[in-house]
Amino acid sequence: MGAQSDGRMHYEAALGLAYIGQTGCHSLLKLLAREGVLGVWQASATKLREWGALPRVISLFESRRRAFQVEEVEAAMACSNVRFVPYGAPDYPKELNDLELPPAGLFVRGPEELLARLSTLPRVAIVGTRRATAYGKRATEAFSTAFATGGIAVVSGMALGIDSRAHVAAMEAGGLTAAVLGCGPDVVYPPRNRWLYNRIASVGVVVSEMPPGAGPARWTFPHRNRILAALGDAVLVTEAPRASGALQTVSWGLSLGRPVFSVPGPVLSDNHRGCNTLLYDGALPAVDPCVTVEDFLLQTRIQRQERQPRSAPRLGECQADTQATLGGGCSAHSERVLGALETGPASVDGLVGPTGLGVRELTTVLARLELAGVVRRAGPGIFVRAP
Repeated sequence: MGAQSDGRMHYEAALGLAYIGQTGCHSLLKLLAREGVLGVWQASATKLREWGALPRVISLFESRRRAFQVEEVEAAMACSNVRFVPYGAPDYPKELNDLELPPAGLFVRGPEELLARLSTLPRVAIVGTRRATAYGKRATEAFSTAFATGGIAVVSGMALGIDSRAHVAAMEAGGLTAAVLGCGPDVVYPPRNRWLYNRIASVGVVVSEMPPGAGPARWTFPHRNRILAALGDAVLVTEAPRASGALQTVSWGLSLGRPVFSVPGPVLSDNHRGCNTLLYDGALPAVDPCVTVEDFLLQTRIQRQERQPRSAPRLGECQADTQATLGGGCSAHSERVLGALETGPASVDGLVGPTGLGVRELTTVLARLELAGVVRRAGPGIFVRAP
């Protein structure tokens, strides 16, 4: 009973910190690692002064703490179908502890088991401009598909443009995706992405450090980006101008020691100058989705430790019934590609005619087959059947 009571006290303290932390008390989160949730929540004004908190923060914190009503908060969460994962809980992603200001907890929507699954998988943060070009959208789809096919969770911010494409491609490939919001977990922003929000909430995970009902503001998105970067084992930028907010996520990732990948673009295009500048500054080039997945797994092996991608499709699965969609995402398209490769090595462009598939479909199928060991590379952009 004592342990259960202590757990409840910890939960309520974290919930309180999460609710009032968005009202000028955010700096107190830096004390969590040292003092713990209960230590911070129950701290006196004297103790907070000793810890270096500013008088204005102390006054605001004490006022908000007195007004906090856990029963009202939990009722609001129940109405919004939102649950709360406190700092230090088993499902709280431990990578968030790398942050100077870790969230006091995460408000979550989506199937309960998927947050636990998210914590066990490798994760890539895919970000980019809201004003995506056709090139950027295609690149995002190709890379997100390759990561999702390889059992790597795709994390993004559900914004228009690149973020939306990353989420959709991951779900279409049967992978897990998580949307990290700059508003409450029950607030759809931008409003036109309600269809995407509903889909992620049903087959993925929606997370936020902000409580239900909290609206977006100018400061919330840059602040959200630190969580996006921490959840990702690496950051991939598929299209971004120099002033893109996606580069804030890159900065957070670099400060946390995360590898940064960047997709090159036309050198005279303003929409790609952010990506090209990252490459000039030393980012890892992302020029092939499958190779980038391999590079990601290599670059993040120490950071990920026991978190491994789920098993890739087996050769037997890919060569099963050619008339039906098969387990693990393999389909009759795989057989068409394998048949075309019977005559020898071929590029993606060279496979378009014999298979009747588009470049996007071919990229997806080749990513699956290569990860399954059915196809291998014979040179840059050239594929052959594995012996």
